[in-house]
Amino acid sequence: MNGAELLCRSLEAVGVEQLFGLPGTQNVPFFDALRRSRFRTVVPTHELAASFMAAGYSRVSGRVGVLATIPGPGFTYALTGLAEARLDSTPLLYVVGQPPAEPDRRFQLQAIDQAAIAAPLVKCILSADRVGDLPEIIARAHALALEGEPGPVMVHLAPALASQESDRQPELTRSSPPVSPPGVSAALAQELGSASKILILAGQGTAGGATQLEALAERLGAVVVATTSARGVLPEDHPRSLTFDLRSTDALNALVQESDLVLALGIKFSHNGAAGFQLRLPPERLVHVDASREVLGANYPARTTVCADVPRLLGDLLPLLPARGAGAGWSVEALERWRRRTREAPLGPEPRFGALDPATPGEFFRVLRAALPRDGCLVTDSGLHQMLARRHFPVLANRGLIVPTNFQSMGFGLPAAIGAKLAAPSRPIVAIVGDGGLAMCGLELLTAVRERLSLPVIVFSDGKYGLIRVDQIKNYGVTYGIDLPPLDAAALAAATGAAYRSLDGNAEGILRAALEAGGPTVIEVRVGDSVGMRRVQAASIARATGRSILPRRLLALLKRLR
Repeated sequence: MNGAELLCRSLEAVGVEQLFGLPGTQNVPFFDALRRSRFRTVVPTHELAASFMAAGYSRVSGRVGVLATIPGPGFTYALTGLAEARLDSTPLLYVVGQPPAEPDRRFQLQAIDQAAIAAPLVKCILSADRVGDLPEIIARAHALALEGEPGPVMVHLAPALASQESDRQPELTRSSPPVSPPGVSAALAQELGSASKILILAGQGTAGGATQLEALAERLGAVVVATTSARGVLPEDHPRSLTFDLRSTDALNALVQESDLVLALGIKFSHNGAAGFQLRLPPERLVHVDASREVLGANYPARTTVCADVPRLLGDLLPLLPARGAGAGWSVEALERWRRRTREAPLGPEPRFGALDPATPGEFFRVLRAALPRDGCLVTDSGLHQMLARRHFPVLANRGLIVPTNFQSMGFGLPAAIGAKLAAPSRPIVAIVGDGGLAMCGLELLTAVRERLSLPVIVFSDGKYGLIRVDQIKNYGVTYGIDLPPLDAAALAAATGAAYRSLDGNAEGILRAALEAGGPTVIEVRVGDSVGMRRVQAASIARATGRSILPRRLLALLKRLR
């Protein structure tokens, strides 16, 4: 077989079932081999969308997402998706050709240093220069993507590799979770057994051990707070779950102070994972467990650090924990008081949803939650709609909220939702995007139609870059550069073959019908300014006027007096 065929067989050997990418002049032999492969190849409209699809596929399935592009422009288009995956700890295997390199020739076609450009965005770059090495390289890349902190790994193929012949036959390989270090489980069980009020901070690294986490929380009488990317790992209507995402950091820090041990599981304390680094964790009460040594002790020193696969460790730990009395740990009544405290925290002004009564984001997400089965998954873009979803949408299933957490790429939502739906065809998946995000990646509706995906695509439509507009209004009282060109969502849906509905009247019925449809449905939700937003704007204008009129010394005095 030739190198292209061996590459396909090598991907099959590590369990690849779907691949996202685009054909081009440099990978024609590979796509010819893909035609005869056993896995599904999904071709979106561009490589950026392909990288987001691979990420969405991985985030929902927990498996390695596979991406393939040509070198040059295909490579550069995919870079944002690699960066998103790197910062969000998403395992990807990226297959790309090396640019041509003829000796003694300058200014060659697409001649850029791809390895140097990609190096900060991936865990590792493996170069494949000999066709016979492909099976080992693909197996190693797949394992590296999952090892320690998951992330993207790039396989760099020599230009002539696809046409070279080989008699190699890849062996079937499967990655297995690492074994916990000897004695770690017993020592950790002893620490947990001596604590009374335990707070578990659950990160994305716990997603593979959701059942064990629930059992641990119930056994210890602990309370579980999940990071943004781990929300739903313990259902948020579970009596031991508390949600603080985009809520009061002061309340979360007060909960930490009332705890006598904080157990951080599979969390790297990134900006989002540490509430903008406003989270305060006393080192003498922190125990940190993660599969990556680089994560342990970063940003937050701990009295105990354990480098281990979290799901495997939880499985080893549970049998070592004695059953505690009914009154041990946090009482359900105490946790309900904390739950009320998070609900009562002020959220600031939010937009108006004109089709609903009351016309609030809270009502919209209540209706969405009622329409969506418990195992449903919500995938968002970057923008104001994401902030509203994180505030108001209860996540009731593991991997039930997918957002571009630590890189916040606009255009992520729709492609990632397509990848998620392809990963879990029987699971209800809903995308929520702003009209700005729809303008960036709306043509991926073509991909959803071609793949026949039942996928509601909810568009919050205000004709603005909404989140930036809110920031400008708060700071200056006026806006600039945030108006979008008019976008006719109904016409876009018709042009791509998707169905269209405007959210009015029976909102829950519209959402349920879209979930049952045989293809994608664009659901447009008109949003506008609430009274609270107008008050904020008026106050900002008044402040800006005062700054322009009052002398600088008087302003400084007023600021000190305030």
